[in-house]
Amino acid sequence: MPITDLIAVLLIFSMTGIVGLFITRLIDLPYSLILVVLGFVLALSTETLGWDTGIRASNFQDLMLFVLLPVLIFEAAFSLDSKLLFKFMPNVLTLATIGLLVSTVATAVFIFYGIGHPGFPFIAALITGAVISATDPVAVVAQLKALNAPAELNVLIEGESLFNDATAIALFSILVGIGLGTVQADVTDGMIQFLKIFFGGVAVGVVMGYLFALILRIFTVTLPGLVLVTIVLSYGSFFIGEHFLHVSGIVAVLFAAIVFKKCARQKLKDIEHQVHNVWESIGFIANVFVFVLLGLVITVEMFTERWLAILLAVAAATLARTIAVYSSVLLNKATIGQTVDKRYPPIMIWGGLRGAVTIALVLSLPTELPYWWTIQSIGFGVVLFTLIVQATTNPWLVRKLKI
Repeated sequence: MPITDLIAVLLIFSMTGIVGLFITRLIDLPYSLILVVLGFVLALSTETLGWDTGIRASNFQDLMLFVLLPVLIFEAAFSLDSKLLFKFMPNVLTLATIGLLVSTVATAVFIFYGIGHPGFPFIAALITGAVISATDPVAVVAQLKALNAPAELNVLIEGESLFNDATAIALFSILVGIGLGTVQADVTDGMIQFLKIFFGGVAVGVVMGYLFALILRIFTVTLPGLVLVTIVLSYGSFFIGEHFLHVSGIVAVLFAAIVFKKCARQKLKDIEHQVHNVWESIGFIANVFVFVLLGLVITVEMFTERWLAILLAVAAATLARTIAVYSSVLLNKATIGQTVDKRYPPIMIWGGLRGAVTIALVLSLPTELPYWWTIQSIGFGVVLFTLIVQATTNPWLVRKLKI
């Protein structure tokens, strides 16, 4: 894409974000949903005007995974309350590992028997379960903060989302390999591969976070320099993990942010709030691009041709999410972890929105899989349902439960 076209695209996306801000003043709807609608309108207008944005489904996945997600993951992890996160870490990890696996399998069972078609095998249902089990807290966390919900509820939702995004991506890559026949359909081998990808990412993130914190101990870094250091840390962790060591880049970014913040706490104490503000702005801009891009690649055909599969998936995802959350909460209560307020699980279930990771994964599906179009349509349908229905009704539920 020529540089002039790239600048034009950036300007149009930015203007779309500004228009979305004005619309939120007039209509009480989640900003992310408004951006998706504006992105869809933008796609229709570009077709009418004959203007090519240069955005394709083939490069959308690269934009999402390699450009936008590292920023979003780092910003979310860096802004989390570290003390509360470590306090609720057993709960978060249970939800993001056991909870995600339970949700994936339960969703797969419901969808497989619901569709009941020989062209949609169980491995297709498992891949679908993995992509629609990854939650995105962007819209719901903003709502909870606006409603002054307890910080521990924010940590549970946002912490789980950060970790289960990483888990879902690792699981997805293994399941797709099984679907293509490049990976053996063996539970033991699959578990070993998953542990390698996940904990390899943990190791990369821990090392990178500590090394960059060490840089701050050796050198005096001003606010602009610190922002530059953290940007390099976020993309560097992802690149080294994903491209050189073939482990989870998302996990690497997540742990790099957590370890860096903890180890550099002394150096950060005077300007931490300013760094948070800068990263909040970067994350906001990245989210604008994510949801405008989402609107751009939506097609009407996927809803007219796969509407029944989408409805089945929405019902399956909601039921599976309920099973996963309550089983995780009960498991933590019986073993280790903090006791969770009984009013929180309904918010954790209904606030489990789907977003950037789900879209990035379904758009990365190999077309060699004969059922890729069905999974992609389901992914888009579930994301839109959570944005249109769940995100808009979640504030009512929070008030109803008197949280």
